[in-house]
Amino acid sequence: MVHFDLLLPEGGAPGALWSAVDVLRELNALARVRAPRDALPAASWRLLGADGRAHRWHAQTCINEDERRHARRPQPGPRVLLLAPLVMQSIPALQKLVRRNAASVELVRRRFEAGSLIGACGTGIWLLAQADCILSAPIPWLYQSGFEKYFPGVRMEAREPIVAERGCVCAVAPSLLHALVLHLARYAGLADLAHAGAEKLLLNTERQALSAAMTGTQVMGQARDTPLYLAQAWMQAHAAQPLRLADAAAAASVSERTLTRLFHQHSGMTPLKYLQGLRVQRAQMWLEGTFRSVDEIARDCGYGDTSAFCRMFARATGTSPQRYRDRYTFRGPRARWRLQETSLPEA
Repeated sequence: MVHFDLLLPEGGAPGALWSAVDVLRELNALARVRAPRDALPAASWRLLGADGRAHRWHAQTCINEDERRHARRPQPGPRVLLLAPLVMQSIPALQKLVRRNAASVELVRRRFEAGSLIGACGTGIWLLAQADCILSAPIPWLYQSGFEKYFPGVRMEAREPIVAERGCVCAVAPSLLHALVLHLARYAGLADLAHAGAEKLLLNTERQALSAAMTGTQVMGQARDTPLYLAQAWMQAHAAQPLRLADAAAAASVSERTLTRLFHQHSGMTPLKYLQGLRVQRAQMWLEGTFRSVDEIARDCGYGDTSAFCRMFARATGTSPQRYRDRYTFRGPRARWRLQETSLPEA
């Protein structure tokens, strides 16, 4: 049996841990189907507070006496500590919250040194970094500058959504909580159940495509050495520069005409439309998550003329960059954001 301690630190999001219980309960159901005579479940769990003791909400995570009994008296076996993500108002506020969770950080450090498997997602990774348990971690783009400031010794992984090393498994966002728990279960010795659980709980895009019986002409099917892939990768890397179709075609070692045909055939758009889509996505990220001016964003999207950028953005999104920021920003006004930071008590 694998036992999961679900740690809810101060300022943690409890819903993430309830989602973890859903996954563990699913694994137990699969184990009963495979071995109906086995008296022990595959996994047990206990909800812990920031101090490492049973949380007052623990009873709500169990729906029958078996779950309650195995939570009280876990059987010998691997131990896993799973951290809830922290609610964040701003990066400085998040770091203050990390410092207020000194007891949780110390618990993480002790469990790490004792050889427990430890998992965290999203802002919960900051507690692992504070406990000096990780050398690298996947960090959402929105938090990368702040994380680098407070934890310069931890390498940020931008391409892999889940990173496992040194007994720690980190997922970049809470939306990957199900996948994170399945990874932890697999590393703890429940590989077969985790594989079956993934088919029930996670989207398998390859099998989904197969089930739809799509033909080869309907599936894009890009390999990394195809001209279309090479052109798109080159455009992604140079989206901040003024680009010509000839440059992208040269990067893919094909003619401009062939590249245009490939884009039409597989994506239904022109290379220019694809490039504009990349630039719009970049602009949306900066408008949502930073205080950068529209002029700066236009320049870093390859536009020397801010007015031309605003026209392109409005055609693509139906609104101006400033109105988009007002509607979708992650941050409040700069003055209010700073006021919230200073109003938080120190540890």
